[in-house]
Amino acid sequence: MTTHRITGFREVEEAYRRPELKQALYNEGGILFDKVLVDLHGDEHRTRRSIESRLFRRNFFRQYEAEVFPRLMHGAIERYLLKEKMDFRDLGYRIMLNVALAFAGIDRQDNSDEEADTLHQLLSQLGLAATLGQYQGDKEPVKEEIRAALSKFQNDFFIPAKSRREALIEQFKAGAIEESDLPRDILTVLMTNDEKLKMPDELMMREVAFFYLASAHTSVHTMTHAIHEVFTWFERNDGEATSLSDDPLTLQKFVLESMRLHPASPEGWRETDQEVTLTEGKELRVGDDIVLDLQAANRDKDVFGVDAAEYNPFRDRVARTSPAGLSFGGGIHVCLGMNLVAGTLLKTDAEYDPENHQYGTITLILREMLRRGASPDPDQPPRKQANTLRDVWEIYPLQFTDIG
Repeated sequence: MTTHRITGFREVEEAYRRPELKQALYNEGGILFDKVLVDLHGDEHRTRRSIESRLFRRNFFRQYEAEVFPRLMHGAIERYLLKEKMDFRDLGYRIMLNVALAFAGIDRQDNSDEEADTLHQLLSQLGLAATLGQYQGDKEPVKEEIRAALSKFQNDFFIPAKSRREALIEQFKAGAIEESDLPRDILTVLMTNDEKLKMPDELMMREVAFFYLASAHTSVHTMTHAIHEVFTWFERNDGEATSLSDDPLTLQKFVLESMRLHPASPEGWRETDQEVTLTEGKELRVGDDIVLDLQAANRDKDVFGVDAAEYNPFRDRVARTSPAGLSFGGGIHVCLGMNLVAGTLLKTDAEYDPENHQYGTITLILREMLRRGASPDPDQPPRKQANTLRDVWEIYPLQFTDIG
């Protein structure tokens, strides 16, 4: 068995699209990820993805960004932004909490602050499964913490949510309610397609937990990197970051450039299930491991220019290439929520339609922070996490001039 590291943008892009290469990034985190969507391959993956994609029907993202997300975001901000100084990561988790619950299909039981604290903690604990492959230290205590989190998630949240949806689905089958009255979430989609999927409850619980995690965890890391890049840019260029709150299209460019430089996972891992020769001539044998170096690929000078490693929100667009690079993956495993998080990706500014344009949830959150006069807390510098190969902020304290 040989390990191959692929660093070129076009080569990584091709590898994502080759069906001979199967997902391997979450092998260590099988406690949560075994047999969930992101771990599947081939026909099983196509079947489940096609079913879950029904949640994201036409105009879903536009309606969600325009109507649902602002309500959830402002509700969290008004509830938790109560002091002039606060850790942005913590606030980010509070904002994304209800978004993640709504996507996954988990209901709040009492809507208390204590319940929110529990759900916040569960997000952090479940998130450990995504980084086990890069964790440097004794992994057994971490695995036990993940198991305990899954058990609590199942008993306190999944089982009540599933019971409620079972009753609603029965009412729909009996003609007492319309299909539009059913919750619009992953759990409901899985349950209404149970005959085709035949998922055991334990797997369905982990699938829902995965979407709960994926809807919030990576977004928090992404928004923290993005706000840091915004502040750093304006510090270097003698400007006021708050000016971007009046220019969301430009702010979106700042966010997409940060996404390019800071993919949620620095690497994608694949393994071969049959021999394949890539376009560049690299020969892969059955069982070989492939490391897709997204940090390097997204900084490929042949694609993004000689300053590819630098943060430049005004760099020229590259034809047929996302300004976020390959940070959302590619091929059959491209992120289902990419449009919601990143917004509309324009080929040219001339395509911009302010009436229908989507800016993405990360841009909307940063815009609201800047509207409230957010800036780095001079008394407490930000700090990144240790014991992981991932580039992740542990805390990012901010101060605000307007919390009301």
